[in-house]
Amino acid sequence: MTPEDWRAVIARITTLAPIDLDDATTNPTLAFSETGDDLPLPSAALWLQVQQGAVVGVRVDAPLADTAAVALQLAAAALERGVMPVILSSLNRSGFERFGFRVERILAADAKGQDRQRAELARFWSMAVVIDAAEVLAFS
Repeated sequence: MTPEDWRAVIARITTLAPIDLDDATTNPTLAFSETGDDLPLPSAALWLQVQQGAVVGVRVDAPLADTAAVALQLAAAALERGVMPVILSSLNRSGFERFGFRVERILAADAKGQDRQRAELARFWSMAVVIDAAEVLAFS
């Protein structure tokens, strides 16, 4: 993906949940201004040890408390370092799909099978590193 693609991903990430259009009591609010002046800026130093152009695997085995914050950090790292995050998820919905990330599903039912699938995907994508999604915020 190009830097413009990652800027678009960052611009779409919001902590707000979708509006329930079937709920008549919902009062919709605008997430961002039309000028984009209130968009968050990427962190200045993420994953300095990961080389430009590398693929970073991000393991998601449990629902995250704040998927938007993790997605923002990953998109910032992709933009700043030129890395490509690939989500390796054993969940039916990782939460990263709505932000436009590449999500690879881990379908094996047992831990050994999941480890084999992750290893196969790591070889396929030539992943430089695989990190746990819950640890991503610690890199900021």
